[in-house]
Amino acid sequence: MGDSEPTSNHVFDPSSGVADVPAPARSSGDLLAPPSSVADVPAPPSSAALRTPLSPGEGLGVRGQAEPSLAPPRAPSSSIARSSTQAQSSRADPHAAPWFTDVPIDPQLPSRQSAPSPNVVTTTAPLYPLFLNLQGRPILVVGGGEVAARKVLPLLECGAIVRVGAPDLNHALQALKAEGRIEHLSGEFQPHWLDDVFLAVAATDDVEVNRAVADEGAARRLWINVVDDTELTRVQVPAVVRRGPLTVAISSGGAAPVLARQLREKIEQSVDESFGQLAELLRVHRPDIRARFPHVPSRRKFMEALWPGEVGELLRAARTDAARARLLELIEAGEPEGSRRGFVSLVGAGPGDPGLITLKGQRRLQEADVILHDRLVSREVLELARRDAQFIEVAKEAGTHHTTQESIHALLLEHARQGKRVVRLKGGDPFIFGRGGEELEYLREHGINYEVVPGITAALACAAHAGIPLTHREHAQSVRFVTAHCRNSIDALDWRALAQEKQTLAVYMGVSGLEILRERLIAHGRKADTPAALIENGSRREQRVIHCSLATLPDAAKREAVKSPALLILGEVAALGQKLAWFGLAANTAASERRATRACLPLRIDLRA
Repeated sequence: MGDSEPTSNHVFDPSSGVADVPAPARSSGDLLAPPSSVADVPAPPSSAALRTPLSPGEGLGVRGQAEPSLAPPRAPSSSIARSSTQAQSSRADPHAAPWFTDVPIDPQLPSRQSAPSPNVVTTTAPLYPLFLNLQGRPILVVGGGEVAARKVLPLLECGAIVRVGAPDLNHALQALKAEGRIEHLSGEFQPHWLDDVFLAVAATDDVEVNRAVADEGAARRLWINVVDDTELTRVQVPAVVRRGPLTVAISSGGAAPVLARQLREKIEQSVDESFGQLAELLRVHRPDIRARFPHVPSRRKFMEALWPGEVGELLRAARTDAARARLLELIEAGEPEGSRRGFVSLVGAGPGDPGLITLKGQRRLQEADVILHDRLVSREVLELARRDAQFIEVAKEAGTHHTTQESIHALLLEHARQGKRVVRLKGGDPFIFGRGGEELEYLREHGINYEVVPGITAALACAAHAGIPLTHREHAQSVRFVTAHCRNSIDALDWRALAQEKQTLAVYMGVSGLEILRERLIAHGRKADTPAALIENGSRREQRVIHCSLATLPDAAKREAVKSPALLILGEVAALGQKLAWFGLAANTAASERRATRACLPLRIDLRA
């Protein structure tokens, strides 16, 4: 086959903002084949017509497609996809898709007239991400309801001059108007409202009004956002995560806003406020950093070492001045590795439900190099951690101390001195019968930096999941947290004070000492029929609650074979759990049924081919 006559196409050059750049010559075989031959091809446009600057958003369509405002180049009749009549019709609609396609195709691909395969997912051109400086720029929002108010507030935060056009304003917008923060254009939408604005948002519940705003804006080549209408909108507003000067924008191109929101929520959980504080600190000292590290590789290495690092940890601890001083020390030293000192996070894992660990605790698990965890920390909580972290179980159980406290101290010191980020993960809260204070004293003595991330203690979580209020106007005006896991701790308790009425006792680690507990309380005046509740595996799927009285407490625990982790709640409020219970297995669940439940472990099965 012979070569056809070459053509000279014009394409958009992003660097110049005009469309007068000759493209390489193509043969007719390189162009998209038309469904039929067309002879009435329009003449090529003049150079002046092609040099018209493009409006915001134009030139950003599918790669290889000319925008609607650009006339098509001359080409052989066999290379044109539509007739001139169709082209003119397309250009008459400001929202129509570009009509001329200049994309090489594989001859094996089906023609454009073929029916799409049900297994093929069609996609549109990706949106071009862009951040706008709206400081001092006039912005129009058409609409006076709740949706419009939601659009106005972020615009004001960015320093925009906001005008709201609507017959009436809701309460929130009226308040902004009264404060002088917005200008109200009263009445129905008027095209002249768009005359000098930089961006317009159509946020009404009237489709025709929104379309009118879009049409008038397109005629003026303005940035136009039409809420919840991807066909009319020229600009889409993404889901946003802000941390100081750091901004993360997420968009699904209007296809799945819910997914964009869910991704934003995950990023919100992963990125704490200290990221923004560090970004601001680096902005202030950027000249110092560039002067000390003039070469990009060394500067990048320095910046990457700051997080996670001592500067970041100082910011997390709300010690901004110390963080700034440490940053200046690192800049002066010129050694980024100096910021990689060992650090220990004492984290409360909560009662076992992974949904009850704090957001900060989850972040620390994601950052940890080494995790020293108690035996009772649930598998579901451990699954929240980094997959490549080193997990060390420091098992401690009443009567069977597999790892001594001294050994735990030594492990903390060993890994921290290696420059690792260590998480000491404890069930419940580390400062409530968790010996967290002892571990911090040891770290302080050896010069290791640390932090404490509180957790939901067992008494709060178990009581809530058993439907037992720890305090109640009619039954209990105070609550005491007590531990009774060994003889020494039992002998040290103030039994006279514990036996008083109108209070709730939450007894930790007391399964092995229930007989002594019953004897001492009754001997000091507590009624034998005082309600009690034993809560095993509180907040977990296998939770059980055994209701009984103080007198029958030891026998009930033996009959039901109660094992740790278990918490005892003693007091009049315990009886309320029998009518307020909402979670877990019934109180009289047999031990055999419980064992069967524990044996049913969830499996993750990939059934994909």
